[in-house]
Amino acid sequence: MSEPIDAYLDELVSLLSTRRPRQLRSLLAETEAHLRDDADAGVAAGLSRDDAEAAAVARFGPAEIITGAERDTWRAPIAVVARQLIGSAALLGGIAAIAVGISGVAALLIRALSSARFLVDTPTASVLTPSNCARWLGTNNPAPAVPQCRNAAINDWVSEVIDYRIAAGVLGVLVVLLVVAVRRRRGDLPHLPALMTDTIAAAGFTVAGVWLLATSVDAVVVSHGDGAGQWLSAAPVALAAAAVFGLRLIHDLQDPEIDADSVR
Repeated sequence: MSEPIDAYLDELVSLLSTRRPRQLRSLLAETEAHLRDDADAGVAAGLSRDDAEAAAVARFGPAEIITGAERDTWRAPIAVVARQLIGSAALLGGIAAIAVGISGVAALLIRALSSARFLVDTPTASVLTPSNCARWLGTNNPAPAVPQCRNAAINDWVSEVIDYRIAAGVLGVLVVLLVVAVRRRRGDLPHLPALMTDTIAAAGFTVAGVWLLATSVDAVVVSHGDGAGQWLSAAPVALAAAAVFGLRLIHDLQDPEIDADSVR
């Protein structure tokens, strides 16, 4: 049979197996040192080793109570969790916006190498209303020619796809730079564990990439390519980001000593 102290430490490990290794090692080392000293004192007083260890364990208290108290000690306050969420959301949001901006540059290249109709969908008849056509053509003509209106609408939407995405990318760069500046100024900025943020990012970019790729293929098959470019320009960017965060996630899972409170 295991000695009482060893059995007690094994129980602590079982109850706290989900804690960070560094925290668990520290708790076990402190607990074992205290129990061994108490047991040594009992042996010095005339008790057998087993009886002294059993008495030391009994005085220390049930493992469930100790682990419950430790969980309360390790639990982060709500204010800290809120700051972690804000910091991580800002960083991930900035990275996502940069990805959108890169897709805008890709859309610009696709527009230069192909046609406007490949980049955006051809407007349906219900969209080509006289008021919309007048706005797109910059005219007061209540009944502009439909082909001219369609071309004007496509050109307008092409500009929106490209310009808005690039603008989002610029905003994302500013957000990431702001997060970095705050970290340097404060020395640190609360953020979620790397394992969590990498999981969220990898999953989000993977879902987005697969959906964008499927939508672009659907546009090629169903609409003969009309509008496929706006999805095709974004799919590779999302899938590349998913690959990067996927590799980070694998590293997080492989390294037992990773500092789970940092986003490298």
